Amino acid sequence: MKARRRHPAESVLPAVAAVVIDAPKADPVSKSNKLSGTVRSLIASSLGLPGMQELLAQQATDEGISYQLTHYDEQPLPADKLAAGSPERYTINSQQLRWVKNLDDSYSLTVEGLYEGMSGSSPWYVIPDPVAGPLQVMSGATIRDHRSQLDVRLSRRDGGITHAGALGYSSEDDYQAMYGSYAGEKENDDGLTTLAWGASYSHDEIRPTDAQLYDRVPRATKEIYSASAGISRVLNPNSVFQSGLSLTLRSGFLSDPYKLVWVDNFILNDNRPDQRFSWSWTTRFRQYLETSKTALHIDGRYYGDDWGIRSVTLDTAWHRPVGENWELAPAIRYYSQRAPAFYGPVFDTVPGDGLWSSDYRLATYGAISYSLNAIMRREEWSFSMFAEFYDSQENLALFGTPQDTPALIDFWRFTVRLTVNL
Repeated sequence: MKARRRHPAESVLPAVAAVVIDAPKADPVSKSNKLSGTVRSLIASSLGLPGMQELLAQQATDEGISYQLTHYDEQPLPADKLAAGSPERYTINSQQLRWVKNLDDSYSLTVEGLYEGMSGSSPWYVIPDPVAGPLQVMSGATIRDHRSQLDVRLSRRDGGITHAGALGYSSEDDYQAMYGSYAGEKENDDGLTTLAWGASYSHDEIRPTDAQLYDRVPRATKEIYSASAGISRVLNPNSVFQSGLSLTLRSGFLSDPYKLVWVDNFILNDNRPDQRFSWSWTTRFRQYLETSKTALHIDGRYYGDDWGIRSVTLDTAWHRPVGENWELAPAIRYYSQRAPAFYGPVFDTVPGDGLWSSDYRLATYGAISYSLNAIMRREEWSFSMFAEFYDSQENLALFGTPQDTPALIDFWRFTVRLTVNL
């Protein structure tokens, strides 16, 4: 029994979609509102943090090769919340290799590959206990799986406008996805305002393992359509503001074939709507503080969908140079989510709409994560180390009615990355 495969655009973590700020190029000696090179580096440095997910615009097109290694470890399920199965949860090791080549003054090619190996046990379903409350049934045997992904992107800069097209493929034992995207960006003549837009499409196919043994769907597909738009503005020589909106439509098989639900004393398959429309609004602000030579990063995001899920995210980070080559960036993130109507740990009666899920990722809960990023930059190369600890609890939710959710996770991860400029 395996866990639900995720789409390749999703992080292994509770994802926080982020809008990338592409600060306009500026003359360091200019006395206009444009950013200096030093300030631009500090306020944009968080874009390289592991786990940040692009929504708009492109990554920097400096030529180079980068290698990233990440170890992710979920903490075991507490014994007092376990009904059966193994308490050990996922451990994931991923490797990413990225190559950027400027073909000429206008065109840039980016090729990125990922290999990910995972092992551990996954939450299966929840059962009621009159004394202890809801208890989690985990998969018994250790799950072992791997994922390979390849992305290719070609971008073209024509004056103040950049166009980028990308194609990608992701494959696992039981899950394949093919996807493509387009992103555009236009910088105004004054160099202070940048408009960004984009669209993407993905076709995913799942063939669950042990389908006959566990009465799972033998094959299913889903499609994902996304569109986004945003604007960034240099407010003054020391600050940048950006805001963006993203819309996503998912259709097809959206249930999790590897999860079951306790419904009126029966164990039934997870059953969710076959369509999901979502929207998210992300705003980011960067302020360089001249007195301390540091930069404050503040990110906010609101998410909603027609399933009834609502979430808010607030990120704050403080970037400070240390010596001539190092930069430290401690950060804290708060996340809160409200569950859809068809979520519950268990169901005592059969819901009238025939929809139900006890997947803890849909629950009402809140989470706080603490992280530290250390970056060393040299002219020919850069090196970074990133560490994060994540804690989730029902009582941290900002809104909604929390229910006892035994499978909520705590995790830590550590990432190292080396980039060599060519």
